[in-house]
This record gives sequence, structure tokens and C-alpha cells, in this order.
Amino acid sequence: MYERVIVPTDGSELAKRGVLKGLELAKELDIPAYSIFVLNLDDYEELKGNEARRSVKNNMKKVGENALRRVRKRAHDLGVDITTEILLGKPYERIAMEAGENDVICMSSHGASGFKEFFLGSTTERVLKNAECTVIVVKER
Repeated sequence: MYERVIVPTDGSELAKRGVLKGLELAKELDIPAYSIFVLNLDDYEELKGNEARRSVKNNMKKVGENALRRVRKRAHDLGVDITTEILLGKPYERIAMEAGENDVICMSSHGASGFKEFFLGSTTERVLKNAECTVIVVKER
């Protein structure tokens, strides 16, 4: 059926719901999980100087490493085989690009930007429009 479960995270409390459901699905189907954190530096183009950009990138990378460490721990606790990676780009594009047609993406309806995303168009909505595989959206309660 599916080859792996793609579990994107932005490290937020809201994203944890999708991560947990994705890992549970991987366990139930006995397939590996692949968790990604996408660094989007486009929002920081206006920063003057390489040092400021480098500082933002390093801080965002630390957030990603911490988020993926928590995902790996949870996967280990569940007995799920997992690979994690930090990627650069627009989150919706990279998430959709990383998933093959035999994969399933499992993600929360909202992430770090929470309610603001409702008005701007969410990463989840864009993944739904661009992914060539099944996407499971875990609704925030």
C-alpha cells in the first residue's frame, strides 16, 4: 500500500498532533517514517549583511534539530524506523517534493503560525494541492 509515512514538523505544539498520528500510522502499517523540518529563509531576505542571515539560519537550524530530536525519540519509543532531515526551501514545496506517489504525508492542520495561517493560506492547504500522494490532515482541536 504505502512505502513510508512523511511526517513534517515545524517544532510547534500544534504540529505534534500530526507527528504522533503519522508515527502511529507507520507503526500500524509496519513501514518507515521520514520526518522533515524545512528552513524557509525567504522571509529573511531583507536582512542586511551575511552575519545577520547566518545568525537567523543557525537559530532556525537549532529549532529544527530540537524538533527532529523529539520526533526521533517518539519514533524510538513506538518502535518505528525513522529517518530525519533538515531541508531548505518553501515548506509546502519541499514537503510535496519529498513524497513519492507511494508515500503518505501525515501532518497537522496548522503549525507554528497557527490562526494567522487561516487567513493567509496554510502550508497544509498548499501541500494538499501540490502533493502527488495521499495526505492525511490531523485537525487541531
